[in-house]
Amino acid sequence: MNSIVKKFLIRAAIIYIGWLVIYHAVILPDGRINKFLTEKVIQGTLVGLDLLGYETTSEGDIVYIDGQAVVLVADACNGLELFALYTGFLLAFPGKWKYKAIFIPVGIFLIFLINILREIALSLNYKFFQETFELNHKYTYVFVVYLFVFFIWRYWLKNYSLLVKT
Repeated sequence: MNSIVKKFLIRAAIIYIGWLVIYHAVILPDGRINKFLTEKVIQGTLVGLDLLGYETTSEGDIVYIDGQAVVLVADACNGLELFALYTGFLLAFPGKWKYKAIFIPVGIFLIFLINILREIALSLNYKFFQETFELNHKYTYVFVVYLFVFFIWRYWLKNYSLLVKT
């Protein structure tokens, strides 16, 4: 097996196990990080829908358009686990730290924005096409977000990893 791949897999396994321990032992029981991110996703969703001309409110984790509940933003939808997956990949793959130090926060910010766009799309999907909501929630929008993350990774790999001369 290629030494880069072997190192990546070992680092990725260590980072993944570390993340699981930290998440389940500290982050999940404490709840503050999830609550903060969920609130920010809801606020971003409301701003986006307002900019599109909809009258919006939220109550708890539920977003309303014109008084109709359209989407529940659960902690699992706030992007934290995707931020960790993205970050773990960059940390595990060999590359210069100066590029990782740039790409990790920029990537997390972009993933946060795409997640807000996902919630806006889900809200409008539910309001106007309820019959397709479950399919789109479970598959379509998830695929789009993960595809976006894949392209960020690919860009970093092609331009800044040790697979290329920098």
